[in-house]
Order: sequence, then C-alpha cells, then structure tokens
Amino acid sequence: MKFTVLFFACAVNCHTLFTNLFINGKDQGDGTCVRMPRDPSTANGPTVPITGDVMACGRDGNKPVAFTCPTPHRATLTFEFREHSEKRGGGSIDVRHKGPCAVYLKKVENMTADNAAPGPGWFKIWEDGYNNKTMKWCVDTLVENNGLLSVRLPPGLPSGNYLVRPEILALQNAVKGDPQFYTGCAQLSVEQGPDVALKIPSVNSVSIPGYVSLNDAGLKYDLYQKPLAEYKMPGPAVFIPTGQVSGKASVKGEGAVPGDCIVKNANWCAKPVPSFSDESGCWASDKDCWSQMKICFDTAPPSGSAGCKTWETYCKQLQKSCESKAFNGPPQIAEKEKTVDLPGKIPQPWNDVFDLAPAHRRRVRRQLH
Repeated sequence: MKFTVLFFACAVNCHTLFTNLFINGKDQGDGTCVRMPRDPSTANGPTVPITGDVMACGRDGNKPVAFTCPTPHRATLTFEFREHSEKRGGGSIDVRHKGPCAVYLKKVENMTADNAAPGPGWFKIWEDGYNNKTMKWCVDTLVENNGLLSVRLPPGLPSGNYLVRPEILALQNAVKGDPQFYTGCAQLSVEQGPDVALKIPSVNSVSIPGYVSLNDAGLKYDLYQKPLAEYKMPGPAVFIPTGQVSGKASVKGEGAVPGDCIVKNANWCAKPVPSFSDESGCWASDKDCWSQMKICFDTAPPSGSAGCKTWETYCKQLQKSCESKAFNGPPQIAEKEKTVDLPGKIPQPWNDVFDLAPAHRRRVRRQLH
C-alpha cells in the first residue's frame, strides 16, 4: 500500500522544469533569459496539448522575458532541469520518467514580440534517445548529471536572436496514449557568428506545434516491452548550419542585463534609488525601493524570489536610515545576487554530433541516422 501511495504521488508530482541557462559554464541566474510558466503550482507539469501553441516554449512561453542572454559563437549551453523549481539539488526528474531528449533552435527577428515562438522555423541541433549498448535513455544520463544537459551551438550558426528549446519526452505512459513533454525556452543573442542568412533545408525545418503526432512511433512506444524495440526519435533529423565566420565583430543584441542592475532576480533588475541629503529625499528614496520590491515579487517566476528578498533586506536598511535621521545616502548594498552551489559538475556535451566521425555527420545531414 505504501508503495502504491508513493508511486501515485510521484506520478502527480515528480515532473520537471527547465529553470537555468549556463553559457560556457557560467550560470546566468535562476530564471534569467528563460521563459517559464507563471503558476508555480503547476509549472513542472507536462506541456499539453501537443497540438497547442504551448508546445513551442511551454505554458506562458509565447510571451518574451525582459532579458536576452549574449551568447558567444560556438558556445556550450547547459540547461538545468529541476523537479522542484525553487530548489537546486532537490532532484531533476524521477528516473522512472524514461525517454529521449532533444534541443531545438528558432531564429527570431523581434525577440520582444508576443507569439514569435509558435509556428515554422524550428530546427533540431541535438538529440539523444536510447543507447542499446549502455541500455540508457537520455533521461538516465540527465539524472546522473543532476539535471544538467550540455550541448554545443553549431559552428556555422549565423549571428542573431534565437530561442533555444530543450525538450524531454517521458514515455512511462506513452503506450496508454499519454506521452509527456517537458519543455521551455531561453532567449539568446548569438554574437560573432557567420554574417549570413540562416538557410534550413525543408526536411529539417519544422513548425511547433505540428512537428510530432500521437501516431508517431516515438510517442506511443512501449517502455515495458522486453526486449526493448529500437526507438525512433520523433521530430526532424539534426541540422548543422554551415557558414564561415566573417571576422567582423557583430553588434550586440538588445535585451542584455543592464550595467546599472544592482540586484537581479530572474528577468527583473533593481536600479539605484535616488541619492538624498535631507529627510524628504530619504523617504522618497525609501518609497522608490519598496515600489521596486513589489514589482520584483509580483513578477518572480517559479524558479524563485531570492533576489527580491535580497532587495527587501536593502529596503529595510534604507528605511532604518530614514527612521534614525541618517539623511545622507543611499547606503551601499552588501549583497547583489544570491547563488547556490550547483548540484554537481557541469557535464560535457554527450552524443555530440560535432564529435562524430565525418561519415556519420554526413549521414545525419542526409537523415540516414
């Protein structure tokens, strides 16, 4: 009975959410540049329906966030998945949610536009399904790596704004017609890449939604058959853009975290409060501080509000200054952003198409993998 209760609880709660983006090993911060659901109580649930616009970047993912992360050409991206969105180190996904993973990109001309995510223009840059030799699914490797998944950007990827979309497909209920997708998007501004147009072959360019169907073999796979049948990855083949770097420095994209950001929480930044030298100025500065704090908490995503709490502490310090008639300020802020140790070492990319033998790469491009 205890096992049944635990299994049911896990079936309801042991999901996952993409919360953090790392660029060349550097954590951009909880939720920074990441589009994620607004409701923390359901944020880590599967994305449904697979025919809806939510499949592009998850629930609420069709609206942009304030920050777009500058990303060097050929960067290694790492995606952090959490079972509990606010808690680093609290698990990534239940190991029974076995299945494949993939990473997609879409070039976006206007990152600030609503509804730029759904529709055509998506292409796959990485995938990992079932390894018959190791008898591991991608999810097994993800769990071993503490919810961290690393991929390299294609060397021929042109400069510009992109949505990057890591995807997990859990197959524990697929045979019953309930494959579970977990996805989200991060906003990137790729710099110093080839100064050419992105040209995607029609066989590699897909629309999301529309790139998968419940009738696809990979979405109705029987995870419990013995021996396991060969697994066919859903979606298009991996596409590797080709292009030569021009050597010209590309213009930085808009949307980077501003230089005067003194405390950050996800895609919110605190700006310096006004200086003051008298009582009225002190209280005006205090009011500005609390107004900023309210916006921070109101807009905090499921990945948490640690930065808001840091700013709240500062506002209390400023308020005490005014109450004690210390009318010369504002005071210095002691802490700018809370960081929590990673749950483990950032993994190297695995199943990396760029490390494959040339003949295998050609087969990938011809969709013969």
